[in-house]
Amino acid sequence: MILVRENNVRTYKGFTPYRFQRDVIDQLCKPEQYRQKKVVVVKSSRQKGKTITVANILLFYAINHNHSKNYCVSPTLKQAKEIYRTITQAIENSGVVKSSNSTDLNIILINGSRISFKSAEQGTDALRGFTCSGILCIDEAAFIADDILHTILPWCDYHKANILMTSTPFVKSGFFWDYYNYGLEHTHNTVTIDWCSEFYLDEIRQILDEEQLNEYKSILPKNVFKTEYLGEWLDDDGSVFINFKNCIKHNSIKPTDRLYVGIDWANGGGNDDTVISMLNQYGQQVYLEYKNNLSPTQQIDWLEGILKKYQRQIVVVKPELNSIGTPYTDMLKKRLQTMKIEGFDTTNKSKNDIVSQLQVAFEQQTIEILEDEKQERELSYYAAEYNLKTKTLTFNAPKGLNDDICIALMLSYDAFIDNKTNYVHINFGNKKKHKRIEDD
Repeated sequence: MILVRENNVRTYKGFTPYRFQRDVIDQLCKPEQYRQKKVVVVKSSRQKGKTITVANILLFYAINHNHSKNYCVSPTLKQAKEIYRTITQAIENSGVVKSSNSTDLNIILINGSRISFKSAEQGTDALRGFTCSGILCIDEAAFIADDILHTILPWCDYHKANILMTSTPFVKSGFFWDYYNYGLEHTHNTVTIDWCSEFYLDEIRQILDEEQLNEYKSILPKNVFKTEYLGEWLDDDGSVFINFKNCIKHNSIKPTDRLYVGIDWANGGGNDDTVISMLNQYGQQVYLEYKNNLSPTQQIDWLEGILKKYQRQIVVVKPELNSIGTPYTDMLKKRLQTMKIEGFDTTNKSKNDIVSQLQVAFEQQTIEILEDEKQERELSYYAAEYNLKTKTLTFNAPKGLNDDICIALMLSYDAFIDNKTNYVHINFGNKKKHKRIEDD
């Protein structure tokens, strides 16, 4: 954001957009388009400048429309803070800011306009009752639950405020997919702009050339490459873990079950969870529970209670040994000295190994998982990223989202694979069964 003074008139100049960014600006920032309740949907692959576009449009509305209330909603608080920082850093010396609050994530300009940042993590109850008179920007809309989107859209009704939805694509279902198609059909006062279109190919190649694209293609899982770098929709239920929905069953712990346990520790921040997952001797997930906002001692007390309840059935417990995992695991070992507890040392290679192991299990349906909305969501969003400089492939939740349940599930399955010497898989056509090999 650049401030230019000419004849005592202040002019605020934003960024120099690419053509695909300019097309979005042209749909929303002309005087006659103000308060038309227009919805502009932007489908984009990675690293095309979605955040900077959102930031500049929010500023345009706030600066040019006095006393307007403008909002940006992101999937997580962390992502909301990033856009807040992008804007505050751009305008800190412009003289346009009256106040800003990094705790409440509010910016108030000298003309009385406000830009507020919210996250889907706040939940529907905390997001009800707001009124938008400027513009509502929804960042990474494909990764926000439909009930959240249904809650925030009424903010725009009274003043007929415009809406900008931006996101990398995901599966062909849900709110963002619906509005993407409304824009293609020119219904619901919606316009779709596809930044992955051949129409913008020349500019896209300036950002990511063919050689880099081919390198990503050779390394990344097919579905990850398809959504993240080609910007295409998926027919399947996930990008890394496909077909996992076919493995959802209603299982529970039986007295004869032998249990293999995985634990992922919360780091104490945000919505990070401490998770415990258990599989039985047939590769069936029979227990899943998670909690957040627990102190270290509370985490140990909670897990000790669960593990003691099933101690006669537990074969092994495998907690993650990351920066905080080692001392927590040591505390757990002191409490449960008779239980076999084997920490998992997380490196890029060891993590890739357990990810690949779980991928195969879902593809071959040699695992069953419990029906749990949060677990399914994490499995759906789990992503791979390839670093062109270091030539390494890493697996994590998308930026700002959590993968705690995924990690616990992978650890429990790894514990099962490493210790299931008394059981073998038997294939009957496409159905996988298990049979016990009796000890000599």
